[in-house]
Amino acid sequence: MKIKHIYIFLLVFSIIFVLASRSFSEELIKGAIITTPQNVLSVGTGEKIVINLGKKDGVIIGDILNLVESDDDILIGNIGKCAVIKTEDSTSVCEVIKLSAEVGKGDYVYINRLEYSDPQIDPIAFMLLNEVIAPYEPQKNIRVYLHDIYDEKKNTTKLSELIKGEIAFIFQQKKRVAVDTTSLKGYINYPDHYFNTDTDKPKNKSVDILKNSMKRFNIDVAITGVYTKKDDIIKLKLYIVDRKWQDRTMNTILNAKNYLNALTETIIPYEPFKEKELVKYSFMLYEKDFLPDKDEQRAIIKHESQKELKFKYKFEDGKLRFNRINPGDLTLKVNREDIGGIQKEVELEKYFEKGIKRIFVSFVPTLSHNEDEIMQLKKEIKKEIILDLKNEDNISIEMRLDATYEKEKIDIKIVRKNIKEPIVLKSVATETDRKPAIELYRD
Repeated sequence: MKIKHIYIFLLVFSIIFVLASRSFSEELIKGAIITTPQNVLSVGTGEKIVINLGKKDGVIIGDILNLVESDDDILIGNIGKCAVIKTEDSTSVCEVIKLSAEVGKGDYVYINRLEYSDPQIDPIAFMLLNEVIAPYEPQKNIRVYLHDIYDEKKNTTKLSELIKGEIAFIFQQKKRVAVDTTSLKGYINYPDHYFNTDTDKPKNKSVDILKNSMKRFNIDVAITGVYTKKDDIIKLKLYIVDRKWQDRTMNTILNAKNYLNALTETIIPYEPFKEKELVKYSFMLYEKDFLPDKDEQRAIIKHESQKELKFKYKFEDGKLRFNRINPGDLTLKVNREDIGGIQKEVELEKYFEKGIKRIFVSFVPTLSHNEDEIMQLKKEIKKEIILDLKNEDNISIEMRLDATYEKEKIDIKIVRKNIKEPIVLKSVATETDRKPAIELYRD
């Protein structure tokens, strides 16, 4: 009876496993290695292979594919990974980045199948995806802000939302692409504010302002667009603003017959729009360390021990030593936003919205021995100021942190930079080259 129960259990388990494997494989697309360098039998980590999956299969540069052996038809024995570094319509070049067994021609690769929901828009979205990632290194993750798509009257329609939604749907299936639809709300205007609609050339001044906002929110690429309808054709123009590479447009068409209802339904009617303005502030940090002599060190230990009994024992018998007190644990906030990445005497530039700014700076005096931090004192030095400037151009904030024991302080100085490039007038020297005389005859 017991053996029968085991047999039934194994049978049920096998059925579940087969069904799960089939379901798993349906979510994947499988290809094979068709070429290896010099047609060697097997390759190792760092070598390149050619596979029979390409753009038509939804593969893009930067995709990571799993490697399995040729006898693994159900794709469960992962033996490595490869990264796509070049794509064609039906093939791709991959670099092997991880391997636990030999792999070569005939072995399989697989990746999650790219899903499509709209047969017209999704291929366009995939073309756009390839256009966006083209300038970037395969290993670079890309943060994309997806803005609204408008009709020719700058309305947002049901079709606008459909196009935007399908672009997001395709982009979000790729791990190297992060899609953002909120950060730049209020900072990005209608497409004709950034591009000449007749020539597609960018308006550099407006684009530069947008790129400052993109930098502020760590956006690599911003996408917006506009469409027009004529007869049964929808002409769709997508604008790509790239913070690091060339700005460009992509033109394509849709069949209007498939979107008649979506074309006529206005979701958000046109309203004049003024984007929020950002201003650039620069920060400069200066620090003054305190270098106590032996007597001052003993006095500090005695004084701090009155606040904390354990303090004295930490420095008994030379267990710990210090010869410097420096500003540590720096905090810099602008309107409650933490500003990180600031280094001593290295200018840091940040963008903020125009308006009143509350600036908070603090540090903790820290005992150090040479370059090694030992411990922090039980105090925090703070300073806060408010800036209410009508003209916020070229503002620099200098922060001077003084860690002198019992005289710690923070000074904040606001400076407006005025760059002058004097021109020194110099005469141009004349040099004469002597050449042989030319005989001149006149009648």
